[in-house]
Amino acid sequence: MNLRGSSSSFSPPPEILITVCLRELFKREEISLLEDLNQVIENRMENKIAFIRQHGIRVRIHGLLVDRYVQTFKEKMSFFSDPELVFKEIVDDPDKFYIFKSILAKTNVSKFDLPNRDAYRDFFGINPITNFKPLSGQCSYMGGCLLEKIEKAITNELPALLSSINSGKQPGLSSCEATGCGEKPKNRY
Repeated sequence: MNLRGSSSSFSPPPEILITVCLRELFKREEISLLEDLNQVIENRMENKIAFIRQHGIRVRIHGLLVDRYVQTFKEKMSFFSDPELVFKEIVDDPDKFYIFKSILAKTNVSKFDLPNRDAYRDFFGINPITNFKPLSGQCSYMGGCLLEKIEKAITNELPALLSSINSGKQPGLSSCEATGCGEKPKNRY
């Protein structure tokens, strides 16, 4: 009687076991790779929304600063004043006129968000102050105010868009069961 032949017929050869294990491993790695690619795409969208929001904050602050320069210019101008001298005084020493401090007093403005003071000297060197209207003059009955629209986008609409993207990417149990996301590594020794 050949015991060796009959005992080996009950268990599959080691080559088949290795192939099955490799197939399972490959399947889990493929699913993990696809989930990682999906995560990269979702993060890209989150980063774009965050970038747009940050840009909106900078646009808001720029609008507030230009408006404050315009207000200060109009307040300091008199009938006999030289517009260039008045504005040069404002641009040369904005702290004297509390330009930046008044913007810091506004809601949701950090001192780290404020641009360099010299940038406005350059800005108004290219764009004369007389070309600008106050922000209150930018409002219309039907369209509303531009600053309010920017603030609404920054504080409500973009965060809502971001949370709607985030709510759809929480992994469900089915994907964890397939990939073993909660699986602990097995000690081989």
